[in-house]
Amino acid sequence: MDIRRRLENHYRRWNISFDEEEQFRQLKNRVRSVLASTIGQSIAENTRIDKEFAEVLGEDVGVPEYITVPSPTMRSLEVVQGRQQRAFGATRVCEAIDDADNLGQLVTALQVVFFVLEKYDYKTSLIAALVERLRRTTGLTPHFEFSIARRGKSVTIYPAGVKTLDDGIVNDVLGWLSEYPKVAEPFERALEMYMKSDKNNYRSLFDNLRFALEQLLKRILGNEKSFENQEQPLLSWIKAHGAHQQVANMYRHLLFGPYRIYQNKAVKHGEEYSENEAEFMIYLTGTFMRLLLQLDKNRSN
Repeated sequence: MDIRRRLENHYRRWNISFDEEEQFRQLKNRVRSVLASTIGQSIAENTRIDKEFAEVLGEDVGVPEYITVPSPTMRSLEVVQGRQQRAFGATRVCEAIDDADNLGQLVTALQVVFFVLEKYDYKTSLIAALVERLRRTTGLTPHFEFSIARRGKSVTIYPAGVKTLDDGIVNDVLGWLSEYPKVAEPFERALEMYMKSDKNNYRSLFDNLRFALEQLLKRILGNEKSFENQEQPLLSWIKAHGAHQQVANMYRHLLFGPYRIYQNKAVKHGEEYSENEAEFMIYLTGTFMRLLLQLDKNRSN
């Protein structure tokens, strides 16, 4: 069920004007609530996490053990079993969420939270639960969407595209690549470069996509051949794993034909690519990898 689309239809049906400021305020409230109910107390009690978060954002890192900062967002002390305890509302994490003026600032704060959680080796199950709740949260706020991809304890936040593509081609692929870190790392780097929207990095973005795919081919085929020399081994592998002959033919033609030529001529040697092609190449590379991962996964099962 796509709640966001249904909510947009509700607004149109009742001729309710879209208040961007109010919608963003609601999103921040929902994000704060999710963090408070999942990792809030842990962050409040572990001041090292709060200090690290502030340091990464370039803020004052002098976070005292106990502080009282009264505000409507619960920035105060709680009394637990006769002793004072910092509440989540008193943390720099909560403060950064509250003070965010736009979506970019909000998702940057969230991304840093995930970076720090990964560094301090939080449980994968906790990070997974947090990711799922944040995904539902962003889906409730029209025009303020972002996507979250998770690979084990590593989380990347990036601009939302088409939901079905993001879920199937980006999120699922990164999840399945947990066992292939040498593949996942360049694919994640490409996503991060795309998220920054810096066209000066797009050459590296395309290079990372190609490298990720090349590393996956080496892993599943069990060899060290270059990308260009994997055509015949891959065709045999795809057939052996139950793909239809015409699917195998299409895969070989697209991957070792237009995809390879584009990477060589437009990216590697000519730099004739367009920034408008970045999203297409991310989804295309993800589609290539998804099929291989599915075939490998199904055969293993």
